Amino acid sequence: MNVRKTVAASVSLLALAGVVLAVFLAPAAQVSAQAGNPPYRVVGYYPSYAIYEDYFVTDIKASQLTHLIYASIDVSANGQCVSGDIWTDAQYSYPDDQPTLRLRGNFRQLQLLRGEHPNLKILMSVGGWEYSEHFSDAAATEQSRQRFARSCVAFMRQYLFDGIDIDWRYPVEGNTVAGSPSDRANYTLLLAELRKQLDSQAVTDARPYLLTVLAPGIAALYENIELDRIHPYVDWINLMTFGFHGAWSDHASHHAPLYANTRDPRGEDIQQHYNVDSVVSTYLDAGIPASKLVIGVPLYAQAWQNVKPNEHFGLYQPASGVPSGTRPGGVLYWRDLLPLLQNDAYIEYFDDEASVPWLYSPDERIAISYDNPQSVREKARYIREENLGGMMLWQISFDDEDNSLVEVAYEALSGR
Repeated sequence: MNVRKTVAASVSLLALAGVVLAVFLAPAAQVSAQAGNPPYRVVGYYPSYAIYEDYFVTDIKASQLTHLIYASIDVSANGQCVSGDIWTDAQYSYPDDQPTLRLRGNFRQLQLLRGEHPNLKILMSVGGWEYSEHFSDAAATEQSRQRFARSCVAFMRQYLFDGIDIDWRYPVEGNTVAGSPSDRANYTLLLAELRKQLDSQAVTDARPYLLTVLAPGIAALYENIELDRIHPYVDWINLMTFGFHGAWSDHASHHAPLYANTRDPRGEDIQQHYNVDSVVSTYLDAGIPASKLVIGVPLYAQAWQNVKPNEHFGLYQPASGVPSGTRPGGVLYWRDLLPLLQNDAYIEYFDDEASVPWLYSPDERIAISYDNPQSVREKARYIREENLGGMMLWQISFDDEDNSLVEVAYEALSGR
């Protein structure tokens, strides 16, 4: 266990300045997008709502990404792809936009971004936490699947995206509405129809189109997906290997550990399933090629309150709720966390067994789980050793103004 005490001006978590309460949302062959980029994918999710938090498309460090995924496109009540926020997508005026432009907003800026980085592939993500209500109906019949795929391919071509990412939260389980047991098989059929229509359009347009999915890391959720059947239809799978613990948890714990920690007192199930390595092993055991697995790394932290001290600096201690001064659900973006890393009241240590850091204030009894440059490098090492497809960053708008974690991910996968 490596322990250090941060030194700098004292900054209280409860007095974090400028924190805006916002809703937290919550390729078959390996591709290198930029000249000289690593043979691994560096995938960044960018949410449309980021402009409400003063992070714009023009802030994206595109030279250090191979793929950019724009989230999220809505699924309408009649099962078609539509804009989830037309103002951010197509109407917001960036500084250089002329009032006569027919298309403004993020969509236009994404097109300009590709013009500056012609090898960057930009996909549109469909669904997500807020827009998955109608997935079950869209996937239910052959006719509805064809209508959905046809509308999404048309939407993709209209706004010049390079592919489609499906973020269904979640088959069978449902997020905002109950799903159906038939979702498990229909999810596969939906991907098959999308693949069919994308490939057909690729022939017409004389260019390839990508299809990816955002897949859960929790067993109760990925068991509702035919893992052994979906992978032939997708170019790769973005794994949500984070959020294993959150505001709902009764213990403070690592929310995105690379490995299990044998000191975890909560039992074998937690140790065997709630870590990156376990999720990757499960997907590999389902027959998914390693090169199609892209592990997710969170650029956000999870905080808990009322965490009593112990020999592990509050780790694995009971917790009750989340601190005030954080975003909804006890979330802190990486950029929010930086003052605390320079706060004398907080102790940071690195868990060598789980390969992730931990921050704790014994006085305020606040514990925080997150990824930092060291753990990002550890996860990059793991990707190389396991011959995985790359790293997905959730979400790049959570980074600091220097895009520090994006840069670390890129350099680590470049072998620098």
